Amino acid sequence: MQNVNTKLPIFPLPVFILPGGITRLRIFEPRYLKMVKIATQEKGFVIWLNSGKSKDIKSENLDILWGSWVEIINFDQGEDGILEIDVKCKSLVEILSTEKDNDNLNFGVVSEISHWSQQIEESADNNLSESLVEVFNNNKLLDKLYVDKATNNTHWVVARWLELIPVDLDVKTSFFDGYNFEEAESFVSSIIYRE
Repeated sequence: MQNVNTKLPIFPLPVFILPGGITRLRIFEPRYLKMVKIATQEKGFVIWLNSGKSKDIKSENLDILWGSWVEIINFDQGEDGILEIDVKCKSLVEILSTEKDNDNLNFGVVSEISHWSQQIEESADNNLSESLVEVFNNNKLLDKLYVDKATNNTHWVVARWLELIPVDLDVKTSFFDGYNFEEAESFVSSIIYRE
């Protein structure tokens, strides 16, 4: 992976998303509507998983120095008229520096981070894969978001489970950087197979 520094808008939001992950966001603040406009004209934006601790992203206060680089894949309008965007994570990034513009929108210089969830391993754990397919079948929004489901790729399956399982964000964040795939798979299995 080439380490080229890129300047992107940063959206502080307690949303855990790994490469290949898709989520729907509702955008209504003027500065984030501006962010969407910039993201569509350029290279996307970064979701900075701040665990809800702080909305301030001054460099000296960053407790998490990375985020999810996402691209907008769909626009819609909710029944209440609020903009809804579907975003897909293309990679994780390290946040090297930050600044705010006149509209209080955060920008950061970022560098891509290689992550195990971007690897392809065509031997998915059948039980994890089948139970994930069942989740998609029972959740219309998730099923609609994920048009292409790589349920035969173990890394993709484990990454989606990490996004979906209801555990504390601080636990999930350890799988951004600190743990390898085998540890992530073991963690997911311990929760999915718990009786």
